[in-house]
Amino acid sequence: MRNRIAKVVIYAGKRSGIVVLLLVAFSLTTHAQVWKWINPLPHGVTNNSIQRPEDNHIIIVGDQGRIIRSTDDGETWDLTESNTNISLHDQSFYDAQYGWACGEDGIITRTTDGGRTWHRQSTGTTKRVYAINFFSREVGWACGVGGLILHTTDGGNTWLDKSYSEPFFLRSIYFDDDRRGWAMGWNGLILETSNGGTTWIKKDFDLPGSPEYIYYVNDRVRFICGGNGLILKTTNRGERWNMIETPTAVTLISMYFTGDRNGWCIGKGGVILKTEDGGDTWRKVNSGTDKDLMDVSFSDYGTGIALGVEGVLLRSTDWGDTWASVSKGPRTSWYQIDFTGNSGWIVGNDGSLLYTTDGGESWYDATVEAIELNDIGMFDANTGIVVGYMGYIARTTDGGRSWTPMQQEKSFNLLNVDVHDGTVAVAVGTDGKYCRSLDGGQHWTTGTFPQSLRVHSVAHIEGSCWLAVGDRGSVFRSCDDGASWVTITIEDEDIDAVDLLSAMFLNENVGWICGTRGSIFYTEDGGLNWGRARTNLFLPVADIGFSDELNGMAVGPDGTVLVSNNGGRTWTKLPRVSDVGLMSVANISRKQQFVVGHNGTILRCDWE
Repeated sequence: MRNRIAKVVIYAGKRSGIVVLLLVAFSLTTHAQVWKWINPLPHGVTNNSIQRPEDNHIIIVGDQGRIIRSTDDGETWDLTESNTNISLHDQSFYDAQYGWACGEDGIITRTTDGGRTWHRQSTGTTKRVYAINFFSREVGWACGVGGLILHTTDGGNTWLDKSYSEPFFLRSIYFDDDRRGWAMGWNGLILETSNGGTTWIKKDFDLPGSPEYIYYVNDRVRFICGGNGLILKTTNRGERWNMIETPTAVTLISMYFTGDRNGWCIGKGGVILKTEDGGDTWRKVNSGTDKDLMDVSFSDYGTGIALGVEGVLLRSTDWGDTWASVSKGPRTSWYQIDFTGNSGWIVGNDGSLLYTTDGGESWYDATVEAIELNDIGMFDANTGIVVGYMGYIARTTDGGRSWTPMQQEKSFNLLNVDVHDGTVAVAVGTDGKYCRSLDGGQHWTTGTFPQSLRVHSVAHIEGSCWLAVGDRGSVFRSCDDGASWVTITIEDEDIDAVDLLSAMFLNENVGWICGTRGSIFYTEDGGLNWGRARTNLFLPVADIGFSDELNGMAVGPDGTVLVSNNGGRTWTKLPRVSDVGLMSVANISRKQQFVVGHNGTILRCDWE
């Protein structure tokens, strides 16, 4: 993490002409943030459920309260303000205007304008509501964890508890009429009611495999799909079920039919199955992804949408024979982001590098002949260094558009680099090795730290002083521009169990380091002595950044985002904004940060 703070206000970004979409907004104490997806677009979080209020009108709900809409059969998408950051698992539209979505913490939210606006309803529960189904604008059912079953007869203004007595996980519910209904859960559980949900009876159909989801084709034909490629079919409303042979052994999660004959079933590992004979035989089609798929839907004209984890969004225009990704932008893993003024850079796997010259308004690809880039350090907007796998070092003098290799094919990997005063650069890596340049990165010498271990990060402090941190709580300090290093001991009883992953200094006295086991430490004397911050976290903290001596943000590989407004003494965990690991944060100002991570994730946080 660099100790340079860019003084620039950045507005909503776009890349390749795609407008950045608002992801989610929430409040923390007296402040609020707005997170905006920059890459991939329209988002990078898990999609869970799809509905078609009208043939060309599509609604998708997913994790972190994200709702997106399309009114052109999935060609373009817009983000809808859901008024929540709670994950949504399922939805049901009765007609083109009235719809409901359900999810974590007992949430059920309703729209009466075709998904443009949503308003939360009171359910009286905090249990996860996993499935919802409405049969008119007034009558609906929902189910979830702990045997939860809810019923409404007034459009969801009030919900009655019709739960089953045993704490099963129910994940689908459907009614034939106002009295006979079915609820299905994991491990083959099937409940039946014949009195409108007053009582539920556990049915024993001796079903093979692990049934998980039930789909109604018409009033007599139903399908069940589940683990190990299981598909079951009934033509007599569930009195007898027949096993259907399938060409897969993965868990099948959902299905969809148009009419009685054409159907599709999706599941883990990107599996898509298609039938053209009413589900008696199924064939596998290529989805183009290995990500888990969660739901699928087709129009009456053969246009299909399949969706899944990490923002996967696929579209077919030929009845599901071929599929193309709707999501735009690279899906590489990003490891570091850095800004100097309006100029910014992001580096990652496969030698990937993006640069911006307008504060993140637009991003461009650069070519770097490297296997993997781990970090970038810029002396100014034009001259800088990238480091990576096998000791790779390259230099740019044109702001990142082109790069010249300076060093490669070393026996160690370089993980991090920092620069100072237009001339001095220090890069650190595996096996206790570091590389050092005194002429702006044109020539390099190799040295060894006092311990032969992985050194993850280096930060310039002030003048000729530097700090490096690594595995097993190791901290090294140099005051001769990296020519020699001394070991600094952190007085903490658990320090030997902590791998320190990132360091940054704001000035000659104030700095921070972070690492595994939720560890964040702070110093006020240039890194000689360190105090442990309170994070209430045991997960790793990959990177940390401060805009001033009070306000900072830290991120982690499980999607963790922490913020502090007291100099890093205490930290508050924010609701997750990404399904994947977050690896680096760049503080543009107190009111703006960029965050990058795996699966191409680039996010911007604006504080109101």
